Amino acid sequence: MGSDSVSTLPSDTKREPDPQQPPPNSWRIIEFFGRKPREVAIFLLDVIGLISIALAASKHLVNRKRRRIFLNLFIRQLYNTGVRALFINGMIAIFIGALLMSRLFNYIPQQVISTQYSYLFVVIVFRELGPLISGIILISRSATAVTSEIGFLRMTREFQVLHGLGINPVFMFLLPVFFAFPISLFLMFIYFDFVCLLSAYVFIWFSDPSIGFTAFLGGILEQITLNEVAINAVKALLGGVMIGIISIHFGAKATNSFDDVSDAISNSTTTQLMSFFLINVVLSILAYTQ
Repeated sequence: MGSDSVSTLPSDTKREPDPQQPPPNSWRIIEFFGRKPREVAIFLLDVIGLISIALAASKHLVNRKRRRIFLNLFIRQLYNTGVRALFINGMIAIFIGALLMSRLFNYIPQQVISTQYSYLFVVIVFRELGPLISGIILISRSATAVTSEIGFLRMTREFQVLHGLGINPVFMFLLPVFFAFPISLFLMFIYFDFVCLLSAYVFIWFSDPSIGFTAFLGGILEQITLNEVAINAVKALLGGVMIGIISIHFGAKATNSFDDVSDAISNSTTTQLMSFFLINVVLSILAYTQ
């Protein structure tokens, strides 16, 4: 009787589950609720860090030569972000004005049409639809382009080349987006509202030619207060900054392959939509809830 007599368990023998150890599914749930808050906290810290880097780099704009370079990059970004989006922004505004606001005009009693229609136009278009649709256009057209550009440059190690040449990538890529996106978004708000107003009036005029454009425009402008303009400006500022920063944040995560770039675009778009809708809803509730 030696060591050969020691019996061993068969390889296919199943172990009895430990009653004190949670099942694997429980571990997955615990891991999920532990990992997600950590990822969100890291993401928020990264966003705050990028904003602080952009603000710190802004001090270099006092230098005349650097300011001239920045203005060229800024104008290019402003053109790609705002000007080139005018067509799609205007087409959607025409559809909204023609199909929604002009039809709504026919359902309002004539006794209160001068005040009620103007109020509804401001509430529906100026407060909510204009900012939301303009933000979605900015995300789908320009933010995805920025994410893919940053991701491609990151993947091909172009940032290391720029550092080797003594060029600061923050000054070339982050600052133009940081300043151009909020300005473009606010201009898109104004353009959307104006085109929507014009298209609504054209279709209303076909059904009732007696309505003058001056009276129609004046009734709407009377409903727009400085508070309305300020809230839209804050939506454009916060929304534009967040969309631009998130684009660069996820683009910088692409390091190895084109799959990283596509994942960055997908994750960036999802996060931007959630963030922008949250900003708009929270500001609308705080500003317009009595």
